[in-house]
Amino acid sequence: MSKLSFKSKMCLIVSVAIMASFFVVQSLLVLKVLESGYSYNLFGYGCILLFSPVFYVFVREFLDEVESNKKELLDEVMRKNLYLEHAAKILRHDMHSGINTYMPRGIRSLTRRLGKERIEELKLEAPLRLLTEGLEHSQQVYDGIYQFTDLVRENSVMKREVINLTDVLEKYFKRVSYKDQILLSPDLPEASINQSLFCTAIDNLVRNGIKYNDQDTKWVRIEMQDDGTLGIRDNGRGLTQEEFDHLSKPYQRKENQKETGTGLGLNITIAIFKEHGFSVKVEKQETGTLIKVSIND
Repeated sequence: MSKLSFKSKMCLIVSVAIMASFFVVQSLLVLKVLESGYSYNLFGYGCILLFSPVFYVFVREFLDEVESNKKELLDEVMRKNLYLEHAAKILRHDMHSGINTYMPRGIRSLTRRLGKERIEELKLEAPLRLLTEGLEHSQQVYDGIYQFTDLVRENSVMKREVINLTDVLEKYFKRVSYKDQILLSPDLPEASINQSLFCTAIDNLVRNGIKYNDQDTKWVRIEMQDDGTLGIRDNGRGLTQEEFDHLSKPYQRKENQKETGTGLGLNITIAIFKEHGFSVKVEKQETGTLIKVSIND
């Protein structure tokens, strides 16, 4: 409203004053403080007739200001989108050769040239294992970025494959520092998923269950429920459906929350599940939260 002209602001003030006068007079008439008469009827009609054009001036400029702000916002989004597209190009193509070609070849060449005996003599097993595991982690992260940026393209369709959920989640979580706190059922079914995006969504829920948890022993259990949904259960503070829906909005966080975060994790998680066609329900338990993902939707 601060960008509106002085004329428009004065019109708003005048229109409010007119309506306030109208309601005051009408109230006094209803309370019989004033005796109704022809002059008050003319006053009422006059207020209505005078209010309309004056208020129209304010509304017209206000709507023009809204349209102008929308255009400025759209221009800003389009300008920044160019930077995002360039960053995505670097990640999708220029980093591909380094992560998936040169680095793997370099590690294989180094291992082959040194030989097993020389590696043992120099005690290089642990450094080489760290390099290999670090590269595998980087490739996993790169694949997730690739899948995310792929969805930005026009008319893109998310790539999916039918895969066993125990196998894919076991592989994903074996490299994380909190793997010992995850209780993964060995008999999860197959589902049609995008492996990288689905694992990112489940990982967000798992990390929340561990992060927002005041128990001495923290855990998250992933198992099938009796109703055929995939359950992610934790022993943390507990969350209702209403709280979950609120925190799923972008940049939403609980007030006075001591844990750091951006408020985007749940929003991204829900977006991924929606892209799969999966719905999410939340049940607050006596201890912790049970999140149900309907993987068979």
